[in-house]
Amino acid sequence: MKATLARRLTLAGALLAIVGLPDAAPAQYRLPTLVSSALADSLHESAAALVSAHRLRDAARLHRRSAELRAPEDPLGFRCLREAAALAYFGSDRTTARGDMAEAAEHALARGDLRTAALAYLDAAWIAQEQRNPRQVWELGRRAEMLADSPLLAAADRAAILQRIRRAPEAMRLAMRQRP
Repeated sequence: MKATLARRLTLAGALLAIVGLPDAAPAQYRLPTLVSSALADSLHESAAALVSAHRLRDAARLHRRSAELRAPEDPLGFRCLREAAALAYFGSDRTTARGDMAEAAEHALARGDLRTAALAYLDAAWIAQEQRNPRQVWELGRRAEMLADSPLLAAADRAAILQRIRRAPEAMRLAMRQRP
């Protein structure tokens, strides 16, 4: 009888130890997130220093890397990608600027910020229009229009997106309407 009680107590202890393990596992996963955030912040600060030194291409690269290290819900990821797009644009690298801006829109969309995502898609479409790329204008502009139609969007945000579309050059508006 004593052996059965000892066996049950051992089994109960092992079961409690196993049930207690999942509490330790999430704690182990938090450390890389903190390290990634610290590294992302450091890269962001380094990129700002490179902008001051007029090294735009290197600064844009660091902003991109900083955004990669950030969680989708981190709004600084969008900011880093938008800054990378602006730096690439001013460095006359329109293709990279368009890609960075579209990726920034995806970041905003992942956070649920529909207005910011739609406006970023429109910025990317504008760059595509400068590149005379009607397929990209249509694709990016269509994404913005779809977001503007979302029932989750406030009326003021919808109006801001639609006003931005109306202010776009005629050629861009036409390219957005006609599928290439």
